[in-house]
Amino acid sequence: MKARTAVVAITALLTTALLWPVWPALSIGAEGSRIGHVPLDSEGGFTVSFIHSLDKLPVEDVYVVRDGRVVQDATRLRQFGAGMGHIPGEGSGHAEGDWWVVSDLDRPIDDFKLRVGSPGADHRLVHPGGEIPLSQCWAGESLTLRPVKLPTLVRLLPTTRPPACPEGTEDASGNETS
Repeated sequence: MKARTAVVAITALLTTALLWPVWPALSIGAEGSRIGHVPLDSEGGFTVSFIHSLDKLPVEDVYVVRDGRVVQDATRLRQFGAGMGHIPGEGSGHAEGDWWVVSDLDRPIDDFKLRVGSPGADHRLVHPGGEIPLSQCWAGESLTLRPVKLPTLVRLLPTTRPPACPEGTEDASGNETS
């Protein structure tokens, strides 16, 4: 009887360990449906990069997940363009090589919706596991980015990969997906 109780207890513990949501990730959705998720590291950091529509220079918005919320931590830019730069009283600005960085922004984003620009805008989601070419896959669409915790079992399944371009669009290498 003791052996059976031990087996049941161990099975319950293993099942709980596999199903308990502990791994930080970013869920990506489009038009009310989840299209995938990307793993985050223990700091919960990710970046949305794009080409500014007026000055045509790169911009990188740096985010972290704190207490289950997305928070904009910094912006990196090559020069002050329209709507860009350091707002007095928000964060601190400093040079890093060719970049101007405004850090310590601490701007909570309650409902992170990203209108993905055309391929010329080159929106990309950079995460610890790689990069997703958003403009090549979802140009003109509104994506929702939401912090989640994934169970170990979900992370182990081969079907849980970062989002891929929908069928009929070009992937990062210019090949049409099917």
